[in-house]
Amino acid sequence: MSNKSKLISIGVIIYIILNSVGRFVIDIPNIIYIPIAILGIIMILVGAFFEKRK
Repeated sequence: MSNKSKLISIGVIIYIILNSVGRFVIDIPNIIYIPIAILGIIMILVGAFFEKRK
C-alpha cells in the first residue's frame, strides 16, 4: 500500500467516523466538525491527485 493510498484511506476513515459520531452518538459543534471534515477531504484529494500523477 503506497503513501497515496494510505492518505485516501485515512481521509475516508476520518470522514466516516466524523459523520457517524455526529449523526448517531453526539452532536459535534461546528467549530470542531468543519476543520476535521476539511482535513479529511483534503487528505482524500491529495491522495487522489498523487495517484493520478503516477
